[in-house]
Amino acid sequence: MSILPYILLGLLAGAFFPIQATINARLRTYAKTPLTASFIAFSVGSVILFITLITFDAQFYQRIDFSYPITVFLGGAASGLVFNVANIVLFAKIGATITTLVTITGQMIMGIMLDHFGVLDLPIQEISILRLIGVILMIIAIIIYQNANLKTQHHTTETNPHAKYWIVVGLFVGIFPPLQAAFNGQLRLATHSILTATFLSFFIGAIMLAILVFIVEKRIKIPLHDAQGNKIPLWIYTGGVFGIIIVGGTIVVIHQLGAVLTSIVFILGQLLMAVFIDQLGLFGLAKRTITYQKTIALLLMFVALIIV
Repeated sequence: MSILPYILLGLLAGAFFPIQATINARLRTYAKTPLTASFIAFSVGSVILFITLITFDAQFYQRIDFSYPITVFLGGAASGLVFNVANIVLFAKIGATITTLVTITGQMIMGIMLDHFGVLDLPIQEISILRLIGVILMIIAIIIYQNANLKTQHHTTETNPHAKYWIVVGLFVGIFPPLQAAFNGQLRLATHSILTATFLSFFIGAIMLAILVFIVEKRIKIPLHDAQGNKIPLWIYTGGVFGIIIVGGTIVVIHQLGAVLTSIVFILGQLLMAVFIDQLGLFGLAKRTITYQKTIALLLMFVALIIV
């Protein structure tokens, strides 16, 4: 079976990530806290998926195989939650550029391990020199891309004396996206449905976030108006819609491509869309022309994709 359709789907899922992140970032400005914004996004996704399920597959719950370990049902949602919350902390401590570099490095390392040992029924793809070269090229490309981003920034950040410790934390945090994809791939097998697996991942994540919001904020407050009393536009709440495509897409491709290749195509799709958004100045962002460094980085990523 050709893997090209799965690569294209992985690219599409990755391309929706910067759109979701941009929308959720706008939502955070109204929600005041990232936990509340994340809860809204997960809840919107859960409601849409539930309505879709009961419309087209009202008996979906009867096919769920509860003999699978509880980790299969909780693992994907918990991994995604940990990664999102940790990124919020890391962005504040060491900045977006270093956070991106170290977490993606962690993703690559974990992806290699998951593939090599066939964890969670992933297809076994043993470590080889060629695959390592591909991963190294990918990391080099990301470094070039992020350095190009850094040059376009006109602000400086205060040096954190404990940055090296946070970098270690970032490397550890990077293990969670591949784990999330692998757990959700198992959840697909347990539910016999991509749609049901995506719904459960969103719904369980929303419950976990609701508990966290209650613990931290003591209440859940859904923003409806901005500081001037104007009604918030509906598109601000649509981050969860794009999240459905992201989660559902990774569930489909993880067992076909493996953890490393899934991570690579997702990241490549993400950066291609980020360049497109910058080029056109979408979502009210400032226009940024693509630089030759970013072009080189994207070409290196294509080479890494072919090698892996």
